Parts: sequence; C-alpha cells; structure tokens
Amino acid sequence: MKKVSADKIRQGISSVKEHWNTPSKGRYVPYKEILAYSVGGIGVKSVIYIVYDVALSATSLLAGSALGLKNGDLVRLSLIATIICMFLGPIRGYIIDNTRSSKGKFRPYLLYTGIPSGIIVTVFAFLPFETMGYNQKLWALFITYMLLQLCYPFYDQAYSTLVQVMSPNSTERADIITVSTFIYSLSPTIKGFIVPLIAGYTGGLEHINAYRIIMPIFGIGGALIGILSYTGTKERIIVSKDYSPKVPFFKGVGAGIANKYQWARSLTSWFILLQSGVGNITTWYFYYGIKDVLHLSTEQQGVLNGTLMTIFGAAATPSMLLAPFLIRKMGKKNYYILYMVANLFCFVGMYLFIEQIWVLFAFVWIRGFFNTFTIIADGAINADILDYQQYKTGERLEGLMGQFVGIIGTFVSMGITYFTQKIVMENHFGLTNNYDDLYKASFREPISKGMIVIAFVGYLLALIPFITMYTLTEEEHNSHIKVLKIRAALEDYATGSLSEGQLDEAKQIYNDAVSQYEECKEKIESAKGKEKKKLERKIQALEIVINEKNRFNEQKMVKKVEKAKELLTHSVEELYGINEPTMDKYNEANAMSESTKEEASLKAQKLKEASKELDTFHKKAYDYIQARKLIKQLEYYSHWDELFSISAQV
Repeated sequence: MKKVSADKIRQGISSVKEHWNTPSKGRYVPYKEILAYSVGGIGVKSVIYIVYDVALSATSLLAGSALGLKNGDLVRLSLIATIICMFLGPIRGYIIDNTRSSKGKFRPYLLYTGIPSGIIVTVFAFLPFETMGYNQKLWALFITYMLLQLCYPFYDQAYSTLVQVMSPNSTERADIITVSTFIYSLSPTIKGFIVPLIAGYTGGLEHINAYRIIMPIFGIGGALIGILSYTGTKERIIVSKDYSPKVPFFKGVGAGIANKYQWARSLTSWFILLQSGVGNITTWYFYYGIKDVLHLSTEQQGVLNGTLMTIFGAAATPSMLLAPFLIRKMGKKNYYILYMVANLFCFVGMYLFIEQIWVLFAFVWIRGFFNTFTIIADGAINADILDYQQYKTGERLEGLMGQFVGIIGTFVSMGITYFTQKIVMENHFGLTNNYDDLYKASFREPISKGMIVIAFVGYLLALIPFITMYTLTEEEHNSHIKVLKIRAALEDYATGSLSEGQLDEAKQIYNDAVSQYEECKEKIESAKGKEKKKLERKIQALEIVINEKNRFNEQKMVKKVEKAKELLTHSVEELYGINEPTMDKYNEANAMSESTKEEASLKAQKLKEASKELDTFHKKAYDYIQARKLIKQLEYYSHWDELFSISAQV
C-alpha cells in the first residue's frame, strides 16, 4: 500500500512538472494557470468577505453593535438599496456581455474593481464615528454600501465566472473550481482566526477600532494579491474567430427568460433565501453565547471565537477533497440535491440540540461541510447552463441572461429580508438595538429556533423545482460542447480562419458520435435495468450531435431562414439609415506601434474611435448581422457531407 501511494505521489509530481506550462491531452488549462487563479482567489475572497461586513443589517456586528444602528432603520435602508441595485444589476450584465477587450470578457474587471473596493472599506473604517451623530453614522454606512455596489459585484462576478470560460471541458472546470476553492478557502479561515484575535485586544467586534486594523489588511492587501488572477489566466470560449460580443440589452434578457434551466436554478435559489437568518446563529451562539455560557472575558471571547471560526473553516477542506470524486460518481445534479437534503438534516439537529452548545456546534460544522458543495456546484452548474444557452442561441450571455429572473429575485430577496428581519426578528422576537440581550439564553434561543424553522421550510421547498425542472444530464452537456466545437470550426472554415487541426477535430467528433450511436443501438436491444437506462441517456445525448447535421431542416430554423432572407432583401442603409463600416479603420489602429507612451496613447484613442463606430453598427443592425450570419451558416451546412467526408447515413 505504501509503495502504491508513493508511486501515485511521484506520478502526480511528474504530471505537474510535465503540464506546468502546457495542459495534458483533452485539457485546456495548465497547472501554472490554475495556481495563479487559485492564489489570486485568496485576495479576491479577502476583499469580498471584508466588504460583507459593511452590511445594512442589525445582525452585522459592525452596523448593529459597533455603530449602534437600529434594526428598523437598517431594514428600511436595505430595501432602498435593494431597489437601486435592481437597476445596477442589468446595467452590469449589459456591460459584461458587451465587453470587447483583448484581455477578455471578465479579466479586466479583476484589475479595475478590486483595489477601489479595498480603498472604500478602508476609508469607511477611519471615519470619525466617535464624534458623529446617529444619522451621520447611518448615512455614512448607506453611502459606503452603495459605493461598494458599484465596484465589488463586478469583482466578485468576474472572478467566479472567469473559471467558467477558462475551459470548455465541464469536468476540468469542476476540477479547477475544486482546487481553487481549496486554496482560496484559506482566506475565510485566516480571517476567521485573525479577526476575533485582533478584536479581542481592541475592544471586541462591537468597537470600530477593530475594523481600523482589519479592513486595510483584508481590503487593500487582498486586492493586491487578487491581481494574480488577472495576470496569470486566459479566457477560452468556444466561438468562431469573428464572433463579436455585442448583444442588445432586451435580446439578451429575452434569451434568459426562455432558458428553462435558468428558471429551475432561480426558483431553487429563491426558496433557499429563506435560510438567510439561520447564518446569524453562528454569531449569536459562538460570539455572544460562548461568553455567556462559559463566563469568558472579552480577550478570552476573542481567542475562543477565533479558534471556533478556524474549526468552522476547516469543514470546507474534506468537502472539497471529496468534491471531484462525488461529482464524477453522482453528477452535479445529485451532488446538489445531497447538499440540500443534508441541510435539512442539520436543521433538525440544530433545533433539537439548541440548548447544548457543543452539540449545536457539531451540527453547524456539519452544515458548513455540506454548504461547501455549493461553491463547487454553483459555478459548474451555471457554466453548463451558459453552454446550453450558447448551444440554443449562439450567444454567450454571462451578464444579461439572468437579469430578468434577477429582478424578480430582487423583490423576493426584499420580501424575505423584510419578513425575517422586521416581522420575525424585530416585531415577533423584539430584536431592535438591544444586542446585549443576545448574551442571554432566554432571548437567544427562541429567535434562533425561529430562524431554523424558516430555513428548513425554504430548503424543503427548494427541492421541488430543482428535482422536477433541472433535467440537464452530464451526457447532454458534453454533447452541447461537441456541437459548439463543430459550429465554431464550420464558421471559421467559412471565413478562412481555421486553426490547425480544428476542422479535423470537428470531423472526428461527429464521426465518433455516429459510431457510438450505432454501437449503443445494438447493445440496447439486449440491455436491461440500469444498463438500459444508461444507454438510453447516452443515445439521447449522441442524437444532439448527430442531429446537428439536420439543424436547418427543423421547422423553427426554416422559419428563421425565411425571415432572414426577407430582411436581407433590403440594404443596411434602407433599414437603419447608416452605412456599414469596414474593419479597415480598426485593423489599421490595431497595427499601430505602441513603443512609446505617446504612440500607445494615440493607438488607444484610434482603437476607441474605431470600436465605437463598429459598436454603433452592431447595436443598430444586430438583426441584420444575425440574419446574414444565419444565411452563411445555411450555405456550409448544405455541404455537410462534403466537408465532413461522411458516407454513413443516420
């Protein structure tokens, strides 16, 4: 056994060395890039977690205890902020989906939004709160919160979504998410240990002095480390060479509305929002509670709280190590269902043993173990949904696709926030600005039980839409990726921009699908039970690839072609009153020298002018461009057998 283990370790080290700069066969991302993304994530998550402290919630120790702000006032400001953010979300999505940059679609925001976020929280910490009145504190928090909404959501989304476009391989994406999560989880672990220690010697987390040390360290320091995730990564989206990321706002939103899997995920997440209050139990029991139950001093409270938070953070480690195995064994859907069922089990245990603090701690730890599943699963599932969207519409819509359901989700979140914090916490249990009452079990226990019951109902309801509506299988997603590769190869063939071996790979994909389909059809005749169901799923997935040949024979596509041909009977000038720009101006600008500062500045200006002209055309003539693209596709699909050298008929 020891020899086998040693051999595996040596093989692993050898593999890392061999594929440090170049990925292994069938993979896209070298180890060097995975490490840069992961270590950069430590910085990114440090910024995000410290930003979360600037919350419009009485359950936040900063807002409630350190600043002494009332629960009712914070709830009202939270609702106002939520309405404002409802409009910021679609704008952010539109900007991301229409980003034209040599640096990629997401990477630029890792560079431009992290440091401002760190600076904002640091400046906030050093405001003269000691001499400020109540209303001044309240509005200082609100204004800072809104300034952060302009920066950190870009930062957070850019990092979490970047992994979805680093590789088109779903399994590889899940592996990268697992490795990166394992590494960047050091951030909350370090924060969970250091913050209470610092707080213990600066008056506790109920005092602003603690934040004047914590926020510069994790805000500005984290943003500097986060730059690694920008400098050391690449984006790889399967699109043709001439793909232009210009999507009209309402077209992008409409595409998201039509995505059935997006609705399944959204409904599930809305119900899960009901657990928002149960997270406070960690603070109520393992910050306030331990001091009360164990009769600790403020310094001892800080040390023990830091130790407990570190142990909580450690719950993620075994979960992440198991993640790749579990996803391969049971698939992402069942993996996510396991997470929800496990939470239900933990809520029952937390409710029954609420009076026994160490048993409660055990159930909270177990819940932390299973909650790590979502870090891996959410990114992987969302990436699969985006690939499905591209397969159905031809557009990458990481920003705009979820905006309509996002707006609905905003109102759902507002309602749940008002329900849990105002109706339940304040009106029913009496939590206003009397935070010291949380040191008493007679006050702490009933409010905690209430949050547990609400969370249990939320997860129970969340299972229904996810199980019934999210039907995308691993096999089907793999077929979507194969089809995207075929389409990209055909489009690049039409424009004379094929990469070496690109068309051969597409041919191989299609021919392999035909061969596997025939084999499965033969096997299924004698198959039974699980084996038969497995073959049925595989056949269904292979048909997605095989039927791509007949894509333009479908009634829906026939109608689209007729509509496109009708549109193209008119000129751009007739339809939109503009002339179609050529790429000459952009290409000339792109070829300009940038060896000096003046030349670089002039090149940037010329590129901006050329891009603006192209962007205006793409925006106004989007339907015309799409129609022309469709007719071009029809042409090379009509020569499918000739291009693919296929004699077999399916």
